[in-house]
Amino acid sequence: MEENIRPCAHCGRPVQQRASAGRPFRYCRDNDGECQRASRNVRMRHRASPGLAGEVARTWEAVDRLDQLVGTLTEALHAEMSPAGVERQIAEVRAETSRQVAAAHTDRDEARREADQATSAATVAHQRAEAAEADRDEARRLTALADAAAAEARSEADRAATEALQARAEADHATSQAGLARSEAAAAAEQIRRLQTDLDESRHAHAAAQREAAAAHAAAETAASKAETAVARAEAARTEADAARADLDESRRALETARADLAELRAAANAELTDLRQAAAAALAEARQGDYPVY
Repeated sequence: MEENIRPCAHCGRPVQQRASAGRPFRYCRDNDGECQRASRNVRMRHRASPGLAGEVARTWEAVDRLDQLVGTLTEALHAEMSPAGVERQIAEVRAETSRQVAAAHTDRDEARREADQATSAATVAHQRAEAAEADRDEARRLTALADAAAAEARSEADRAATEALQARAEADHATSQAGLARSEAAAAAEQIRRLQTDLDESRHAHAAAQREAAAAHAAAETAASKAETAVARAEAARTEADAARADLDESRRALETARADLAELRAAANAELTDLRQAAAAALAEARQGDYPVY
């Protein structure tokens, strides 16, 4: 029973799914679409955000639209090209063929009745018998045409069933591509989280360096004030100030290194974001190419 349950994409509560094939329910169904509207509002707020947050929000919106397109295509194929739909089309073709065959049989029976009447009156009017025989041949020709039409209708039904299977396979492929796009979006979100963590660490390092620089400056001023009364203590303070400046330089170099690492992480995130957009666009193009007309 748990195989027919999946969490809501907004609040995470379990959502009962239908047992048959078709588009899965992504949001709660017992709150009049409140979760779906809330999720869309969140995406719309983040969509206008600058930087990577806005890019990720717009990417999720594209993935959601692609998922909706795949769901619509799946429902259309399930309604029109499912075995029940194909059976319905075959039944319609068979009914039309039966009507044509019945009409041909009616014509043939009429021709036979006319031929019987012409045969009974052959001794009186030989020309009427010949006309009846011509009508009988025409009825046979119509019967042959009706049989050929029925065979062609059966062939069309077989082709329709084959196209339905192919369309279903293409819809499954589009669904798998959409899942891949969602996975890549999740990987990009994780990369952005790690990038934010590194940025916070760099900021903490910079703040620590500033605090150390301020402490070194205060120590230097204290040493300068005491240098008037004690030369030896001034030399010691000078030595401490030089060490503090060396630590400050080291902190600045560490800060520059952290900034360079942050720039590399941003470049990597932008490259992965570009790959994600290309993958989403390719999946959307494949889904659109799979939208065949139904005959």
